[in-house]
Amino acid sequence: MTAIATTMSTLRLARVLRPAGLLLLLIGIAGYALPAGPVHWTALIPAMLGGLALAAARLRHPYAAAGLGALVCLIALMGGGSALPQLPAVLAGEAGPATASRAATALVALLTLAGLALALRRGRGADGQGAR
Repeated sequence: MTAIATTMSTLRLARVLRPAGLLLLLIGIAGYALPAGPVHWTALIPAMLGGLALAAARLRHPYAAAGLGALVCLIALMGGGSALPQLPAVLAGEAGPATASRAATALVALLTLAGLALALRRGRGADGQGAR
């Protein structure tokens, strides 16, 4: 990869990871602060994952950033993926805040994985090694 292609790939990945990190931070903080009554500290896990995604956005090597971003997404999917089948209940307002938080975390992770794949694919195209 040339220096220009590396810089462009890093910028594309950062454009995906920053919003994902911010969304995960907001989901984690809202999941911990908004429900009435006691909330377990594990409600902050999405916020921790958001912090990791923001750290990944600052990495200079595109494959390291993509790898850490993908790891964050996989961890988020392992924790929140079980809530995806309950998404209709979440959208109808029938699910609790914990289910809504897990579903939102899983949706952000899925969208971020797609964005990372697209950013890497475009980065390869900028280097002249795109899909043929």
